[in-house]
Amino acid sequence: MDNLIRILRSFSKGKEDKRFIENVIELLRDKVMTNVENMYELGLKFQDTKVIFPPPWDSIYASLKEIGFFRRFVPAKYGGSGASEENIYFIMELLGYTCPSLGIIFVAHGRAVDIILAGRDEAIKDKYLSRLGEGDFGAIAMTEERAGTDVSAIEFSARPKGDYYIFSGEKIFISNAGLAGIYTILVNTKGKKGARSLSVFAVEDEIEGFKVELLPEKDGLKILPTGRLIYENCLIPRDNLIGEEGKGLFLALDAIDRGRILLAGISCGLACRVFDEIFKYSRKRIQFDHPLTSSQDISFKMSDMYTQINAARGLCFHALKQVNSPYYRIASSQAKLFATQMVMSVAQLGLMLMGGRGYFKNNIISMLGADARGMEYLEGTSSIQKMIISRELFKSYS
Repeated sequence: MDNLIRILRSFSKGKEDKRFIENVIELLRDKVMTNVENMYELGLKFQDTKVIFPPPWDSIYASLKEIGFFRRFVPAKYGGSGASEENIYFIMELLGYTCPSLGIIFVAHGRAVDIILAGRDEAIKDKYLSRLGEGDFGAIAMTEERAGTDVSAIEFSARPKGDYYIFSGEKIFISNAGLAGIYTILVNTKGKKGARSLSVFAVEDEIEGFKVELLPEKDGLKILPTGRLIYENCLIPRDNLIGEEGKGLFLALDAIDRGRILLAGISCGLACRVFDEIFKYSRKRIQFDHPLTSSQDISFKMSDMYTQINAARGLCFHALKQVNSPYYRIASSQAKLFATQMVMSVAQLGLMLMGGRGYFKNNIISMLGADARGMEYLEGTSSIQKMIISRELFKSYS
């Protein structure tokens, strides 16, 4: 991990909060990296709408709270410590290196914070942001069985009734399902299809008529809770509406743009871990009386891997500089597209360089490769990113 830290500091030019980063690095080395394989093997369990993590999750969670990790996502005005975009990215690469599942958990958490911040109601911000900064997890719920790519097709109904809305419907493939205490949910408040029928609400997990179901076990990202949210005639106060009715989709899309850069960062960190593992293996593995690294074919392949990783990181830092500019959406999609394709390519090459050992299920490269395959599906597949890039590109030229 030391090499990754040096590279990140060369990209960020020392802008990170050094003391906090050192605390994060110590936590990741001492409690996450040493236990992640065992946690992946044990997997997640589920009880009474809550997900149960394998040990030593409780110790990791307590340490995250102790070093102020959650407060980094929340502005100081609401009780947080407001880290910069580059600072958050720096952390996500480290999480990608040590435990991509944990990184995605915090991407989902940060998106919930961003959506609440985008609203106008200070009462909602005061109520929920302090909790999200103190250790409650957040999540965003958009996807439905019939509304994945086409978000405007959302059918989840929210019917007004006095001072409440009645929620009825299901959300699927939701990261942090069963972990989050606060969900930001995109629902249809007009009863007809269309982007301007969608609104977003902050909803707590302990409400009558709400339940969570975990989805079947994934091939990778084993400790990322992924599930189905089910609401049966749940009463949600009108005051929980974030922003204006009918404008929820625009709030959600802005948050997703930010999330894509962070997912790209997790992919870069994950690819660095694959590279480090392959490098260590190649130096020790002897073929024809020489280590694999002495082979020009192998060394050239590793040069390609390393170049691809830094090219993806360059796109990520370019996107970070476009925050709040007209080019932010296309830059974040480019970073996500390239980085998630890159990490799959690096992982596949890593498996090939490992030879027969890479095929065994308990091999570290096999585990990392399964995580790498999952990165493409989060926040829109590669096809969706290409659609966004082409749309924004044609818009700028016209």
